[in-house]
Amino acid sequence: MSWHAIDALDDARSATTGLLLPFDLGTWLRLALLAVFVGAGASSVSVNVNAGGAVTPGLPGAPFEFPFRDLSLPTPETLPDVRTLAFGVAAAVAVLLALAFWVVSAVMEFVLVTGLVDPPVRIRAPFRAQFGNGLRLWAFEACVGLLALLVVGVPAALVVLGGVAVGPGLLLALLPILLVGVAVAFLVALLVRLATDFVVPAMLAEDCGVLDGWRRVLSTVRAEWEEIALYLLVRLTLSALVGALVAAGTLFLAVLVALPFAVLGGAVLVAFSALGGLSLLAWTLLAVVGACYLLAVAAASALLLVPAVAFFRYYSLFLLGRVDEGLDLVDATRATDGDADRGDGGVGTGGPPAR
Repeated sequence: MSWHAIDALDDARSATTGLLLPFDLGTWLRLALLAVFVGAGASSVSVNVNAGGAVTPGLPGAPFEFPFRDLSLPTPETLPDVRTLAFGVAAAVAVLLALAFWVVSAVMEFVLVTGLVDPPVRIRAPFRAQFGNGLRLWAFEACVGLLALLVVGVPAALVVLGGVAVGPGLLLALLPILLVGVAVAFLVALLVRLATDFVVPAMLAEDCGVLDGWRRVLSTVRAEWEEIALYLLVRLTLSALVGALVAAGTLFLAVLVALPFAVLGGAVLVAFSALGGLSLLAWTLLAVVGACYLLAVAAASALLLVPAVAFFRYYSLFLLGRVDEGLDLVDATRATDGDADRGDGGVGTGGPPAR
């Protein structure tokens, strides 16, 4: 018995090779940008910046004072209030940026599928065309996330605020909630995986909304649940392997590109130390050097993710086309029929056909 979830791997490999080779810088850069937002479902590279302290310009221990008292600038007495306000503003900006990134990521899911189905990969025009679909996908993910938060957060809050003393009793009371949280997290991850891998192509194929896309996909999942289960198992295994490889490659590149930035940062430290100490300008320059280093590492990691992004999305598209011809965006049936003629298991044209 031939399993579509296994056969689709070869189709995905052939389509990925046809898309990425021969090398085209524009295609790789656009896919790297998409990788920043959609990832590969295999790994994620994040940089956590802790800004819990405050940098005081001048010599260590020297108080920070403004020389112009007549400009209504903060005084030492009002500085704590200013810090609180600044923290609140920074938190609000961070939340808005995270929300915007989330929305753009949902739109980019459709941009990626559009580019893989009908190359060359483009960004701007598909983004404008698919913005509405992206908002619908984001709304679905937000509702699922909010529901999961309520299912786990409300009981946890009731236990913590219910007067249970901190100790073994509290831990024992929270244990069932923790187990439920693990199950809910698994369910949310499964729903998001099915949404990005199958519902997004279904919305494009049927020109429908996210709920109609789910109805269409669920009928296929019920009919071909063995194939879908095997796909999820294979994808999880490959994702773990690819994630380890990408993490190792990113670490290697991070060490490789660190040398020039370390030399530049050291030069700034030596120069300003010779001038009498680290001033505000020195800290600013060091922050710029550090930010450029992080951007360089992030760009290198995104380029490493390009083959994985293309392969995994092609894998889901070919499987979906094999189990449901009505949702076939990449002519998986033609690729299947062509296996006997070509003997390579690839797509007939060496890449996805234009639609």
